[in-house]
Amino acid sequence: MTRSMDRKPIASGTRPLRRAGRGGKLRLPPDQLQEHSLAGTWLDAMSHHLGDEAMEWGLEAAQSGRVRSMELGSGFVSASVSEEGESGRRLTLSVPMLDDDSWLKVVEAMAAEAVYTARFMEGEFPPNLLQLFLSCNVDLVPGRDEVVGIRTNAPSGSARRRAASVAWLMAERLVVEPLAILQVRGKTVEEVVYRIRQRRSIRLSEGSVAHPPLRLQGELEPPAPLSESIDHFWRSSSLDQLPPRSPAQHIPHALLRRLGSAPMDGKFPLAGLLATIYDQIGDTSRRLLEGERD
Repeated sequence: MTRSMDRKPIASGTRPLRRAGRGGKLRLPPDQLQEHSLAGTWLDAMSHHLGDEAMEWGLEAAQSGRVRSMELGSGFVSASVSEEGESGRRLTLSVPMLDDDSWLKVVEAMAAEAVYTARFMEGEFPPNLLQLFLSCNVDLVPGRDEVVGIRTNAPSGSARRRAASVAWLMAERLVVEPLAILQVRGKTVEEVVYRIRQRRSIRLSEGSVAHPPLRLQGELEPPAPLSESIDHFWRSSSLDQLPPRSPAQHIPHALLRRLGSAPMDGKFPLAGLLATIYDQIGDTSRRLLEGERD
């Protein structure tokens, strides 16, 4: 079940690679985290990498407030985790960052619609972002075939369960701040927005236009010298003698295509509804003009 994701404004400028979190006691119920589209996907992946037993211990530790000073950045989530009767030990959960080819495919797909830049700039998580990544054969959340590492100075036997407690707190962070997953996978929101805009600019510079340019040069015969056409200069030529020309082809609904999908939900896509209205207006206008000529 997909739940709405809270809006969080994006600060201007470039964010640092590390950001501290409050850590502490897990506040949201585990059922809500597991049902959340992004947090639930994260927890499923961590269960695969760390094991169900470790996740059960980690949930208890997170609920009892034994996870402190959580930080996240490019390729990692880190926190201090304590077991009963001891002080906290630092643990870092290493998450693989996406390579340049993966980011290129994802940015190319997002550049096709303006909604992604608009949502990111408002600090919102696009509702179909997970599906977009999957359509590019890229996992936004670490997949099962990726390697999730653990670094800690705690006893080796407790590493997995401590990592699981950090995973639960990270899941809660993804409910409150879902765009944080982008940074964990290697790019800040600002970097992603910059790349999308850059790609859209490149598309425009490649000559993506709504209507083809008018090319008359070379298609018309050179005019006769004025001295040879004085006697018949003002005489009109028969339109039947003009060479036939096919109408210029252009992309239908080009402006709507440039705007991308509308962010509003409904039974019928808004762009499709507008395209239908525009077609009906165009047909009615042509019939009126033809009627006036008749």
